[in-house]
Amino acid sequence: MKKGHYLFAIGAVVMALASCKPMNKTYDAIDGLGKPAAGLTYTIQAADYTNVNIYASTTTVYKNKSYANIADANANIPALLNYKFFDYGDGSNASITFTPGTQNVVQPDSVGAATKYTLVNNADYLLLPGNKFADFSVAQLMSWLPNKYPNPAANEQHLLTWIFYPTIATTAPQIYPGLSIASTVSGTATTTLATGSFAYINGAWVQDYYITPAQYAAVGRGQYNQFTSADDANLVSTFNSILKADAGIMATTKPGSVQYVSFNYYSSTKVTSQRLFTMTFDGNNWVHTSAPVTLTFVKSSGKWIPDPTIFYTTVAADYATIGKTDPSLLAGATTGTTGAIGNYAQYGTFTTTTTSSSYWSPAQIDAALIVILKSEFPTPKVGIPYRITYYTYSGPTITTFATFKFDGTNWVKQ
Repeated sequence: MKKGHYLFAIGAVVMALASCKPMNKTYDAIDGLGKPAAGLTYTIQAADYTNVNIYASTTTVYKNKSYANIADANANIPALLNYKFFDYGDGSNASITFTPGTQNVVQPDSVGAATKYTLVNNADYLLLPGNKFADFSVAQLMSWLPNKYPNPAANEQHLLTWIFYPTIATTAPQIYPGLSIASTVSGTATTTLATGSFAYINGAWVQDYYITPAQYAAVGRGQYNQFTSADDANLVSTFNSILKADAGIMATTKPGSVQYVSFNYYSSTKVTSQRLFTMTFDGNNWVHTSAPVTLTFVKSSGKWIPDPTIFYTTVAADYATIGKTDPSLLAGATTGTTGAIGNYAQYGTFTTTTTSSSYWSPAQIDAALIVILKSEFPTPKVGIPYRITYYTYSGPTITTFATFKFDGTNWVKQ
């Protein structure tokens, strides 16, 4: 009887231990669904990169002690989240901040004559679907690039010269940041040529900040319009001064803004190349380091995944779509709306100068973007952010972003 009593007592203790709440936490950790949806804010720590429970010692993250760029972070941060924050429930979101490593500095050193191209005839301009004119605005040139270079390599860079719209007088000041503008007069006709640098970075074409002959001259390098290895120690301070002196750039700059400065360089080995420096604005100066980046992730089906935001950039087909849009469908329609629609259909930029007959109000721009989204995404995903890149014009052409979500019935700006 005594032996049986002990066995019963041991069994009761085992059952009690098995029913303790800490076991529930273990099961929750296994399926990742044990907690309700929640928000998480976290900054990557130095020790995270070398945590062998997350990254094997053979991985580039472990070896470099960093994420090289945004794409690298998106691919590797979920492993960290699934290890350290496994018990967040589905629907949770995380804002994760990190500083890209030195690999994020884009510095191609083999850009020669083969990458320089001048659009010389109508065939070049007609590569842009729907275009009928032998000149391009910056927005049109950006839309033309994927048609000319459909399979670009990472960091591929091209120096392009083309007939520029709008035509400007030969005495006009430099009003287009990052472009070299020159006008010639033949009889009564004025032709404006633009030269700029464009690179394929992180999966998208971007307009670089192209150092112009006037800017080389301003810093004492106008004889050959290039920097040399003797300038290495001063390049960062020189580019900082050039960017800060450009009112068109500083008008839209905020901490974390990035400019890819494109410049001609003559190396100590007597090789001439076109290089790119990644310059980041730290709130006071442009510096040659990577600024902290914050990415978002969501918990879905028990796993952390990168933010499912869908990115879209307006193209020529969208310009035509707006050109066919009834002005009454655009919020706050005004007398100038019809003219504004025609102007956008032709040049792909929303004019934001209030005195222009082609002026678009913020509400009209939002309405036009929704027309584009409806056309491009006829069956949108509910609750997923759609970030659309478009171009505005107020003297310079400015690349602008807006984010919308579809709530099941309507598109709502975020």
